[in-house]
Amino acid sequence: MQKSWTLFLLVLAVVAACSPANRKNRIKYTFETANKKLNEGYYEEAVVLYTQVLDKDPEITDAYLNRGVAYYEMGKYVLALADYNEVYRQRPAYHEVLFNRAYAYMELERVQNALEDLEFLGQIYPDTALLAVVEGLVYEKQSDYPKAIECFTVAIGRDANNFDAYSNRAVMQYNLEDYPAAKVDILEALTIHQNEPYALNTLALIDAEMGELAEADSVIQLAMSMVGGQAYFINNAGYIQLKQGDIQAADSLIRLSLKYDDKNPFAYKNLGELYLEKKQVNEAVSVLQQSIALDSGLIGSYELLVDAYLSINDHVSACAVYEFRADQLERNPCE
Repeated sequence: MQKSWTLFLLVLAVVAACSPANRKNRIKYTFETANKKLNEGYYEEAVVLYTQVLDKDPEITDAYLNRGVAYYEMGKYVLALADYNEVYRQRPAYHEVLFNRAYAYMELERVQNALEDLEFLGQIYPDTALLAVVEGLVYEKQSDYPKAIECFTVAIGRDANNFDAYSNRAVMQYNLEDYPAAKVDILEALTIHQNEPYALNTLALIDAEMGELAEADSVIQLAMSMVGGQAYFINNAGYIQLKQGDIQAADSLIRLSLKYDDKNPFAYKNLGELYLEKKQVNEAVSVLQQSIALDSGLIGSYELLVDAYLSINDHVSACAVYEFRADQLERNPCE
């Protein structure tokens, strides 16, 4: 999947500061400006503003929470975790922050810690859809897509209008290559939350895999128009152009996405596929190895790397790649 699942992060929009009126108003204005930047996706600017708030009053718990969300969205999970821990230290009765902390633990591959938080939350909120959604994301992180689907289905049973459950179940169906089921779920999600850009991104990828390339291109363009500079959207637009056979446009978009985020394994995978189309095998091998280094679970990169080696009759290297992921790769080049 080209980074499509969405998740719910708790954000607080109000601030209380125990300080004189003028100072309190300045803090409130800075906090509200930071929230606006956060909601618009300007995470670095939001972090700067939340930090200014905390410099003036380090007891404003909400600023730690929202700064943690901004750090999370920037991929700075250690810093996000530190802020969530501070929220919980200052306000131990605010158990909801543990949902956010579980997300951070998952990204840091601390699955057991995430499960411990979820187990605790399950005692407090045993029948909430959100708990089932987060449990599903834990299983997704472990690539246990069937179990993740079970969790998202439970969430839908608890809340028939749960956008996150439908959108994430669609991603799991996509990962299992059940594209018709994935499309049903993502369209349901978009009925609940019309034109949500990350759901549109998922829909575009599903359409692409179903061969509906013109529709996929139209949908990803809409998503990009709503969230400027989103590296994964731009890369996915390049992937769709690649499937349409427009190598030049694909090359331009994929490289542009890497300018925004040079740690995206999907972009290197797509670039590898593009190089193979251009018969530039050495370049393909290099970027596919980069993709695998960034995400060792991205099976598509292994498949392309096997193809690259076979195209130059390097059966030894192709076989070595296959044996590393033999349980997940269909074609055996070692025979």
